[in-house]
Amino acid sequence: MVSLAAAIFGVLLIMTGVELKREFASAGALRAAVQRSYDTRLQIQSVFSLMQDAETGQRGYIITGNASFLEPYDHALDRLDSQMTALGGLYEGNAEQTGNYRNLSRQIARKRQVMQRSIGLRQGGDAAAASAQVSTGEGKAAMDDIRRVVDHMTRYEANHLAQLSDRAQGRTARTEILVVALFLALVLTAAGAAFLVWRYLATRGALLERLEAAAARHAATLDSAFDAIITLNPSGSIETLNPAAERMFGWRAEDLVRRDVGVLIDLANNGEGSFLDRLGASQGALADGLLRELNGKRRDGQTFAADVALGAMDLPTGRHVVAVVRDITERRRVAEMKDAFVSTVSHELRTPLTSIAGSLGLLAGGAGGELPDKAARLIGIAHSNSQRLVRLINDILDVEKLESGKLILAMSPLDLREIAARSIDGVRGYADQLGVSLSLGEGDPAPVRGDADRLIQVVTNLLSNAAKFSPAGGEVAVTVNPEARIARLSVTDHGPGIPEAFRSRIFGKFAQADSTDTRAKGGTGLGLAIAREIAERHGGRLWFESAEGDGATFHLDLPLDLPEQASSRGVGRILICEDDPDAARILAEMVAQEGYDADVAATAREALTMAQAGRYALGLVDLHLPDADGVSLIRALKAGEDTRAMPVIVVSGDVARGKVRGRSLEVADWMEKPVDPSRLRLAVQALARADAKPVVLHVDDDRDILEVTRQALTSVEVRGVESLAEAREALQDRRPDLVILDLGLPDGHGLDLLPELTDEEGRTIPVVIYSAQDTDRQAAPAVQAVLTKSRMSLTQLARTVRRLTRSSGGCS
Repeated sequence: MVSLAAAIFGVLLIMTGVELKREFASAGALRAAVQRSYDTRLQIQSVFSLMQDAETGQRGYIITGNASFLEPYDHALDRLDSQMTALGGLYEGNAEQTGNYRNLSRQIARKRQVMQRSIGLRQGGDAAAASAQVSTGEGKAAMDDIRRVVDHMTRYEANHLAQLSDRAQGRTARTEILVVALFLALVLTAAGAAFLVWRYLATRGALLERLEAAAARHAATLDSAFDAIITLNPSGSIETLNPAAERMFGWRAEDLVRRDVGVLIDLANNGEGSFLDRLGASQGALADGLLRELNGKRRDGQTFAADVALGAMDLPTGRHVVAVVRDITERRRVAEMKDAFVSTVSHELRTPLTSIAGSLGLLAGGAGGELPDKAARLIGIAHSNSQRLVRLINDILDVEKLESGKLILAMSPLDLREIAARSIDGVRGYADQLGVSLSLGEGDPAPVRGDADRLIQVVTNLLSNAAKFSPAGGEVAVTVNPEARIARLSVTDHGPGIPEAFRSRIFGKFAQADSTDTRAKGGTGLGLAIAREIAERHGGRLWFESAEGDGATFHLDLPLDLPEQASSRGVGRILICEDDPDAARILAEMVAQEGYDADVAATAREALTMAQAGRYALGLVDLHLPDADGVSLIRALKAGEDTRAMPVIVVSGDVARGKVRGRSLEVADWMEKPVDPSRLRLAVQALARADAKPVVLHVDDDRDILEVTRQALTSVEVRGVESLAEAREALQDRRPDLVILDLGLPDGHGLDLLPELTDEEGRTIPVVIYSAQDTDRQAAPAVQAVLTKSRMSLTQLARTVRRLTRSSGGCS
C-alpha cells in the first residue's frame, strides 16, 4: 500500500508539472500574439499617418504654390513603399487580412494618382485647374476609403487579440482548477501515505510484540520442560536443545551445536542415503509423528533407555526434525516393581487367601460340625467376602496378564451353545439365591474355536451381571445363533437397563454405574473389561443394546469355525514386518500352513510402502525395527486411508512396554516371543476371515438399482457396473464370489456373459439373475436363482445373496 501511495504521488507530481508547463507555454504564446497584434496595428497607423502627411503636403502646395510644402509629401511617399512591404509581411498566412492589405494597397495607389495629378497641374502653372481638381472631392473620397480599410484592419486585429485573450483566460481558469485539484490530490495522497506508514509501523510493532511474547512463551515452555527437546537440520546436525537436554545428556548447548545427533542418540541407521532418507522422513513417515524406544548416551559414557518422539518441521531451508526425548529409566523401574507386586499377589497372597476361603467354605458347609446360628451367619459373611476378595484378586491378575500379553489361550474347537449351557449351570445357584431363572433358547450348534475356560468366564460374567440386576422372579434369557460368518451368544435381562451416562465407559476398568448400587449388588468393575478383552483375543467382540428402564442385552460375537472357508479362499497375503530373517521365516512358515502367502519387510519404511501398495488380510509387526519402533509403524498404518482397515498383531519379545505406548491403538493381539503356533494360527484364521468380505459383481444399467442394492447388501462388497464391457473389465481386475445379472443391457444380453463367469481354477461363479424380464432358469443351467424385479423385494435378494455366498465358501 505504501508503494502504491508513493507511485500515485509521483504520477500526480508529473501531471502537475506537465500542466504547469502547458500553461507557461500558453502564456508565452499569448504574449507573442499580443506583441504581433500591437506591431500590426502600429504598422497600419504608420501607413495611415504617412498618407495623411502626404495629403497635407499636397494641399498646402496646391493652395500656396510654395514648394516647401512638398517636403512632407515627398518624405511620406519615400517611406510608404517600405512600410507597406513591412505591413504585408505581417499578414503572411492570414487570408482575411491579406485581402484587406490588397484593398488598402489599391486605395493608396488611387490616392497617390489623384495627388500626383493635382500637383502636376500646380507645377504646370495652372493653379485654378489644380484647385478645381482638389475641389472635385476625388482625393477626399480616396482618403475616406483608405481610412475605412485602416479602421477595418485595426478592428480585426483588436477582435483577434480579444479572442486570443478570452481563450487564454479560459485555459488559465482550467489550469487553475486542475492545479488546485492536483494539489488537493497530492495532499490527500500524502495524508494517505502517512496513514499507511503509521499503520504499517503500528502493525509491525504489534506483530513484533506478539512474536516476542510467543518467543518468550516458547522459550519458557522449552526451558521448563522435563523432556529433552532437540531440533535437527536436514543433515542430522543439532541446531538447538533445551536445558532439560543439557541435564539429561550432561552436555552444554554450545558444545553440541552443529554436531551430529549420533553423539546423543542413534536416530537413523547407518545405511546409504541422506539423514532424512535413512530416517524415513522423505517418504512421509514423520507426517503424523514417529515414536521410537532407543538408548541415549550421556557425556560420561552411561546409556539409558529413552522414548524418542520425532516430528517434521518444514522450513525454507528444508525439512528439519524435532526430537523429544524422555528418560524412561524410572518408568522401567516402576514396571519392574509392578511385576514384583503382581508376583507377590499371585503367589504370596492368593495362596493363603484360597486356604482361608476354602476353610470358611468347609465350616459353612458343616465340615466342622453344626454351628450355632449366630456363628453360622458370621461364617457365612466371612466366606462370602473371602470369595469376593478372591474374585477381585483374580480379576486384577487377569487384567495384568491381558495388558502384558501373558494371557495364554488354549484354543480348541468348541460349540458356543455348550459353553452357554455350562455357564448357566455354574451360575444357577447364584441366580436361585436372587430368585432369578435362567433359560437357554433352542437352536443349531454354533462351532467356534476358543479357550473353553476363558469363554465360560466371559459368559458367566454376563449371566451373573444379568441375574444381579434382574428383579426377583425375573428371567435371564440366553440365545445362541450361528449367522453368516459369526456365532452370536446373547444374554437378555429385564432389569433397570444401562444409564445413558454410563454406556460410554461400561467396558472401562473399575467402571461402575454408581457407588450405592455397587455396594448393594457387589462387584469390582473389572468383569466386563476382562470379558471384552477375552472376546477380542478370540477375534470377536462384546457389545450391548439397552433401553433405560427396559433391561439390557449383551452380545458375544465370535467367528464361526468353518475350516472349509479358509481352504476355499485360495492364497491370501499376510504382511510380516520383522528384521530378523530367521524369525520372519518361521512366521511365514506358520501362516503358510493356513494357506496364506507372506511378504516380509525388514524395516518400518518398507512395510509402510508395501501396505500402501498392496492389499493384505493381516499384518504381523515386531516392535523393535532398525529404522523405527513397531508402535510408530502401527500408528502410521492406522492413519492411512488405504491401510487403516488391515488388522495388526504385534509379535515381539517385549510386548509389555509396547502395550503401554500403544494403549490407544487398534491392535488385534499382542503375542510374546517365542510365539505359540496354535495361538497364532487361530488368530490368523479369525482375523483374516473377518477381514474378507464376499465380493459381488452387480451388472445393471439402472444406477438407482445399483445404489439401493449396494445399500441392502451391507454384509458383502458390491461392485456395480452398467454394461457388459464394464463387467468384462471388472472380471479381468478381480474375480467375484457371485454375480447379480440384469438381462437387458445397453450393449447386449446379460446371458452373453455367462461363459466368462469362471474363477481362476475353472469353477463356475454363482449367478443370480435379477431383471425386469422373465426368463426360464432351465435356459441357463449355470444360474443359481432367478428373481424378477417386480415380484421380488430387495430383502429377498439380500437373503439369496447371503445364502449363496455362504454356501460358496468365502472370498476370492
